Amino acid sequence: MGWLDTIGARALGLVTYLWFLFAFLYLSIKMLWVGGHLGQRDFLRQVLQQVYFTGVQAIAPVMVLALAVGVFAIAEGVGGIGALSGADNLGRMVTVVVLREVAPLLTGIVVIVRSVTAIAAELGTMRVHREVEALEVMGIPPIRQLVTPRVFGGLLSVFGLSVVFSATALVGGFALARLLVTLPAQVFFSAVLAATEPIDVLVFAAKTLLGGLGVFVIACYHGMDVGGSPSEIPVAVSHAALNALVFLVLTHAGISLLAVLGSQPLGLALLP
Repeated sequence: MGWLDTIGARALGLVTYLWFLFAFLYLSIKMLWVGGHLGQRDFLRQVLQQVYFTGVQAIAPVMVLALAVGVFAIAEGVGGIGALSGADNLGRMVTVVVLREVAPLLTGIVVIVRSVTAIAAELGTMRVHREVEALEVMGIPPIRQLVTPRVFGGLLSVFGLSVVFSATALVGGFALARLLVTLPAQVFFSAVLAATEPIDVLVFAAKTLLGGLGVFVIACYHGMDVGGSPSEIPVAVSHAALNALVFLVLTHAGISLLAVLGSQPLGLALLP
């Protein structure tokens, strides 16, 4: 029965971990109004600082990645269905691939590589150097000072980067694809706009907001969970990056599945 004990222990560990993350998120949100007497100017400054580190500094790699995705999607779509005869299908394909699926996912992966690891390492180092305890001694809630600005600043950054990714993939990708294929701009953008449905925007927003919120909560949780040993910092960074990636992929897959099942009858959705 050892294998059953192992499965049970891991299941309980997963439930406990998810509960701790939810409680951590609740405390982060609660500090928005509980700690209002401490002043909003410093809080806003930290949020903007996180937006700069996570969002502004990541624009260049996100745009390069978006250009590559846009060129591939548009060139493959045109080559597969034709520029004129399948304009509607081309617009729908580009909308689904770029807006609903690729943009939120790849943007989240870039943020995990750049910011989630950095936040976990930064907070872990502060724990080791007992800077968190110093904040408590001064009467400053560490969650409000260290966690809440990073969570909401990171969330704003992820949403902004996803919008930049989508716009760059469509506009820049089309411009570069024009060198390879003949496709009138009016035909392409009209097809994309006509193919974009409210469900596409809703799925994009859900993936961006839920994914961004989750990965930054995970990063802050693992950083604050570091004890007094410096050797715990790389472990916390690796756990934060891996768990954030798993959460991001599962969240995106779940939202995509719900969108597919919600847009058509269950029987038709399961047919090949």
